[in-house]
Amino acid sequence: MTAIYCDDYPNVFHWKAVSEFTLEQAALLLAGIDPFDFEQGLESAKITNHPRWKLAYGYALAIETAIRRGILTPVVCNTYFYDEYNSNWIVQKIEPSDRSHNISCEHTVITRNSLNQWVSNENIILVLPNSARKIDPPIIKKDNSCNDQSIIKMLSPHIHHSEGLDLTQEIIDQFWVTYDEENKQTAPTKDEIITYLTSKGVSKNLAEAVDMVLRPFELRKVGRRKKGVTY
Repeated sequence: MTAIYCDDYPNVFHWKAVSEFTLEQAALLLAGIDPFDFEQGLESAKITNHPRWKLAYGYALAIETAIRRGILTPVVCNTYFYDEYNSNWIVQKIEPSDRSHNISCEHTVITRNSLNQWVSNENIILVLPNSARKIDPPIIKKDNSCNDQSIIKMLSPHIHHSEGLDLTQEIIDQFWVTYDEENKQTAPTKDEIITYLTSKGVSKNLAEAVDMVLRPFELRKVGRRKKGVTY
């Protein structure tokens, strides 16, 4: 998730239990602005020149567009207009697809769940407090002058070493790197491993032990087969 972090993020704990918002309230909250601090909503944030008022307006337009496109479904979609005949302001329910009327940010309602889903699906950039920053774990950079083994040695005060471990690594490099779990035929046979190791002067007992350690239980009786041979 991408985020913008700020120092002046308000305490919005009192909004945690609210499950429905007007489009205007949602836009302000996404911009890190407490709607209770601005009685006239978006217009108040603009008039007082809040540092993120433009961001709030941008969120409002984005939510309105999402409603128009059917990506975000409102609980109720209303328009707000001045009725000249009755000299009065009217709130009227409309269909989200009705583009003959403007969607009222102040009177259109959406749910917290639908808002969260939209934010997640559209990867909306959120405004968060600095305290929400995640501290990345330290990265150990690999020095080009060092190989992997030397790095391991630097990280550990003691590394155990034995001839048997060397042999297991050699068998992994020679036989098991090409093994495909979805194709058991690609596994080396026990005889291949034993023959390879004993040809290097390794005792048969040690060779069998190396093979047993590296071979998955399901392959103890299965290995690479010659062409024409089936299980």
